[in-house]
Amino acid sequence: MQRPNPSDAVPVPSIPSCDRGPIPTPVTWQPGPSQPELPERMVHLWRCCLTRSLSTDDQGVVAADGDRAQAYGSQRRQQFLRGRWWLRQVLSLYLPEEPADFRFQLSPTGKPELPFSDLNFNLSHSGSMLLIAIARQPVGVDVEQPRSRSWLALARRYFPTAEQEVMQQSADCDRWGLASWVCKEAWIKAQGRTLANSLRHLACSWTATGQPCLQGLGSENSSIRLLQVDPQGQQWAAIASPDELDYQMWSASIILRNH
Repeated sequence: MQRPNPSDAVPVPSIPSCDRGPIPTPVTWQPGPSQPELPERMVHLWRCCLTRSLSTDDQGVVAADGDRAQAYGSQRRQQFLRGRWWLRQVLSLYLPEEPADFRFQLSPTGKPELPFSDLNFNLSHSGSMLLIAIARQPVGVDVEQPRSRSWLALARRYFPTAEQEVMQQSADCDRWGLASWVCKEAWIKAQGRTLANSLRHLACSWTATGQPCLQGLGSENSSIRLLQVDPQGQQWAAIASPDELDYQMWSASIILRNH
């Protein structure tokens, strides 16, 4: 999880003090299709497992990602390459290229992109779970595990003062902090912004059904959904886009496609 530098230069609107707090929507994962259709106002969210070892052939698929992987330690390098292998496999379901043929470029904030394609994608991992969001509009996703830490303490460093005050009135500060973080990070990633310049300027509140509402940095009309992505509730995720979109949630196994 990236650690931003605290900054509080932009005012953030106050938020209501009567919100009930976050209630993630449980996800039922369906087996993914081999030829998915992606309408304009749809997001596909894929769940992948990062424990799969890469064979010699698999390593050839991610050979183009090797230079960037060299910047990481051994464990992180393997995790990065496994994530890129899955990303290439999933993208090949939507595009005619072979998985090894994709050439990514980085945005100014380091977000991978495909030039000359109308597909937008974003990915996030926590433990052995990798989530990949695919859409035809900007999209962001973040997944986190509850940690043995005080999210209220984290909020005091990075959240707006008004949100900190409301968190302290809630029944579970850590639950609020975890949910707020994933929602903010998903939206920041969808916008191509950086955490360092954005977290302090976003406030998160909750609807009557426990879903998020953001304020600040033009996020008021964004679409954000808070999700419980595993049956035990040990991992929460958020998916975000600028406009209201529909969602389909799929589980990826070994993907084989005949080109």
